[in-house]
Amino acid sequence: MPESNDNASSSTTFSAVCRFVWRYWRSSPLLFAAVLVGVAIGVVTEVQIPSRAAELVSALRGADASGDLQPARDAALWLVLTFAAVSLIQQIYFRLWITFAADIMRRLLNDGFDRVQRFATDWHVNNFAGATVRRITRGMWAYDNFSDVVVIDLGPALCLLVGFAVAMTLRDPMLGAFFAGSVLLFLTVSIALSLGYVAPANRRSNDADTAVGAGLADAITCNSTVKSFGAEDREADRLGGVTRRWQLRARHSWRRSLDTGAVQSLMILLLLGGLLALVLGRAEAGGRVDDLVYVLTTYFLVNGHLRNIGRQVRDLQRSVNELDDLVEIDATAPQIADAPAAHVFRPSQGTVRFEHVHFGYPNQPTPVFADLDVTIEAGEKVAVVGPSGAGKTTFVKLIQRLHDVDAGRILIDGQDVRAVTQSSLRRAIALVPQEPILFHRSLLENIGYAQPDADRDAIEAAARQAHAHAFIEQLPQGYDTLVGERGIKLSGGERQRVAIARAILADAPLLILDEATSSLDSITEHLIQQAIHTLLEGRTAILIAHRLSTVREADRILVFESGRVVEEGRHAELMARRGGVYRRLYDMQALGFLDHDGADEAAGSKHKVGGLEQRKLR
Repeated sequence: MPESNDNASSSTTFSAVCRFVWRYWRSSPLLFAAVLVGVAIGVVTEVQIPSRAAELVSALRGADASGDLQPARDAALWLVLTFAAVSLIQQIYFRLWITFAADIMRRLLNDGFDRVQRFATDWHVNNFAGATVRRITRGMWAYDNFSDVVVIDLGPALCLLVGFAVAMTLRDPMLGAFFAGSVLLFLTVSIALSLGYVAPANRRSNDADTAVGAGLADAITCNSTVKSFGAEDREADRLGGVTRRWQLRARHSWRRSLDTGAVQSLMILLLLGGLLALVLGRAEAGGRVDDLVYVLTTYFLVNGHLRNIGRQVRDLQRSVNELDDLVEIDATAPQIADAPAAHVFRPSQGTVRFEHVHFGYPNQPTPVFADLDVTIEAGEKVAVVGPSGAGKTTFVKLIQRLHDVDAGRILIDGQDVRAVTQSSLRRAIALVPQEPILFHRSLLENIGYAQPDADRDAIEAAARQAHAHAFIEQLPQGYDTLVGERGIKLSGGERQRVAIARAILADAPLLILDEATSSLDSITEHLIQQAIHTLLEGRTAILIAHRLSTVREADRILVFESGRVVEEGRHAELMARRGGVYRRLYDMQALGFLDHDGADEAAGSKHKVGGLEQRKLR
């Protein structure tokens, strides 16, 4: 992104972040107000320190003339009490602030996670999981830094500077005017450098940091693939390129921060020089020593705050840049949203109806479905077959409302899927994917995920039906065994059986099985088929079939090709159609010319099986 664009967007980003943070601050108004009151009292108290110091010097000079030290003792006591009061007040509002900040950070993390969960499948496909996690967690800690700077550090410091300027003006208008003008110049230059010079570099550094997280997550998640190709060195080189880009951008960002710090240090020295020149000039004209003490005490207090302000402005800008990702997530509307008047889905028998459905993926010129009409009756077991890209997976995703149709409608039990809440709709659908993904939790939790209120007996009963109980009992911790990330500790067949057990426990009226027995050995597959037959009784089932040998018992087979249902019927009926799409696909798989998913060429091919056999022999 060009730097000019970065500069132009800095103020917009800052205002968006402020609005975002303010929304959380105002959600706990009493606690936030208590913190602000504490900060204000602390500022008013600290502004009195230079006056107390000047009073002590005056009292000591008076003691030299009168020999009475009591006024000096009183002034010293007041100075000590003022310092003590500042520390006590800060302790009080710091403790209030810790409670306030921790609660908001928790809600930020929860809200970010909740929002991301509700984004559409397409959003998750286009965003690395590792990068998303990094954006949310980094945003949470960026909020912590942002709020600390604004409320605890920078805000009180600016109030102190205003207070010192007012107090100094009341004491000596010329000193006050010079001090106020110098501080105003310092702040103007610091903010300008931060927004226009440091912020663009920070933003590019953050982008590189996100890329590092995404690269790490991608390689670690696919570690088994890396090992299978002996590609550890290749992945290390690839990540090295990503970290090198981060190194260059981070170094550039840090150098710009140092440049800004150098300019700020120079301005602070000029402020000291100017104040001393004015005070010494007054001294030559008969000025008081306590004025010099007042100015020096003020400077020593202000010096720390000004130096901190320079760092705090830089930290504030970095926090704004890092919070920007979380603000963007918050501002992104869910791609699939419940209708304002959406009601809870009321499951019945599981009738599914597609009425003149049109659907296409974004950025793809050809729609997947055009005027698709399909009806699946209650209790019917329907297999969906066809070459890859024919629309089988899209068909079931639309049933789950993972995408919205472009035209037409989809009814389940007479209810438009867009008129019901997504969560209630999906709870009424049990899904067994071809490659099940499990949580890194216990087997008990993974199976029980379908019914959070299910007791252990119900979970074990479902596992027995899925023929998973035996292998689970053989594990050292049984049902309490953690399965690893995405279920990596289990074999493919074991994961499949856990997924089937989960679907059995769900007891949903509508089942979607994506070749649910594909990862099982022949003996276990036979047993699972028996369990599935029992499960299917009285329920509607949609079977996405990759192995056509598994659909013989289906009540009806829908043959998809280029987003259209080109054939439908039972297995025997479709096999009786010479030259039919289904028969051609079935024969080619039976003869071993195609794998389970590789029917693309078969569907488009006009050659007969014998011709293909000759081609294979050649």
